[in-house]
Amino acid sequence: MRIPALALLAVVFSGAVPAPAQFGGVLGRARQKIEESRQKAKPVTDRAEKAAAIRPWTDEEEQQIGRATAAKMVAMFGVVEEPAVVRYINLVGATVARQAPRKMPYRFAVLDTEIVGAFALPGGYVFLTKGALLRMENEAQLAGALGHEVVHIAERHLETEIRSKRGSAWAIEEAQAQQLPLDQSIRQRADAFLHDLFNMRLSQDKEDAADRDGALMASRAGYSPRGLLTFLERMAQVNQSEENKRLFGQLLSTHPSFESRMQALQQTVAAAGDRGELLEARFRGAVPH
Repeated sequence: MRIPALALLAVVFSGAVPAPAQFGGVLGRARQKIEESRQKAKPVTDRAEKAAAIRPWTDEEEQQIGRATAAKMVAMFGVVEEPAVVRYINLVGATVARQAPRKMPYRFAVLDTEIVGAFALPGGYVFLTKGALLRMENEAQLAGALGHEVVHIAERHLETEIRSKRGSAWAIEEAQAQQLPLDQSIRQRADAFLHDLFNMRLSQDKEDAADRDGALMASRAGYSPRGLLTFLERMAQVNQSEENKRLFGQLLSTHPSFESRMQALQQTVAAAGDRGELLEARFRGAVPH
């Protein structure tokens, strides 16, 4: 029996205490559906997007948009529902998120896809793919990767990137003149956010900041600051194979190169010192390979 996306979302997060050909068509079809939905009401949608691009979301809007977007992600990819894995990912994520600069509920889940990637959604929703998780070697790497995504949410990186590229005073006036019903507005903005998530390249400074602060958050939580760096090193090595490159669509299309990220992060790791835990055995026990 298929559980509705919103209902499944509640189950998945209850533990919280790329090009179409590359992705086997799954992401391509999802993008097409999102684009078709946007085109049907394009004039109204454009006004809503442009207004959101200028006016920062309220906390309530951020939560609503995040929940709607997360439900769409669950419907697109499915999630790993193994209770032990769900609990473990949320425990590690919550441990790192306690060090976040913005306090809010952070929730973590694993998308059931071989694609290698991670996604930070508004409202504290963090997705890691099964493809990324299975290429990790220890808990410090997991902590660093989750920390990176938490920083994106805490600092509202994608939201500010969207606002910096769109909008005008006219758009605000137009949107205010023709208000959308709340549920329609949230759905349309969730579609728009997913579109940008899969297509917008975050600036180098925001990616470097998420790597740096994510690694430092993990370090303050007791993990080795080298966790994220060694994961990036492993990803760069795996990506050398032509056979594997198709799995890295989102990471390669919306992130700077692994090499540039590693170079920037090495200074942070060196300054933090060689301390903290890797917890390889505990990771292997919690994440079946």
